Amino acid sequence: MIFVLVILLTGGVFFTLVFLHVPLGEPKLRMEFYPRPPWQLRPGDSLEVSLGVANDAWLLAWAKDIHVTVFMPEGFTNSGTGTNECELDFFTLHGGDGLGNGLTIVAANNISPGSYAITFKLSGQNVPEKTFTQEVVVIER
Repeated sequence: MIFVLVILLTGGVFFTLVFLHVPLGEPKLRMEFYPRPPWQLRPGDSLEVSLGVANDAWLLAWAKDIHVTVFMPEGFTNSGTGTNECELDFFTLHGGDGLGNGLTIVAANNISPGSYAITFKLSGQNVPEKTFTQEVVVIER
């Protein structure tokens, strides 16, 4: 009798989740930086930054087609693109998963000392866009 009840309950839960399309939760993305900002560099130098994106949601709450778009002010470039913009792909993240990617920020030789803002836009197919603004400080030679 107990075995039959367990089978019926399991089948009912499966039917509900699969056929009635009960939402299994929304992805919850967060982004981390290493080293932690604010970053410092001198004119003409470069800085390696590791970016991590994690989905803190339940296992079946997938975040799809995740990418980070980086916008740097004039005087900074990405070593991979040679421009002040780039896009980093993180693909699909299941709940509990995370991926890392790297970025090399290069300061021009003639950039003035001071604080500058670098913007990171985290977006995906089924997640709301999040914007992170981090500070990079150019110090005198």
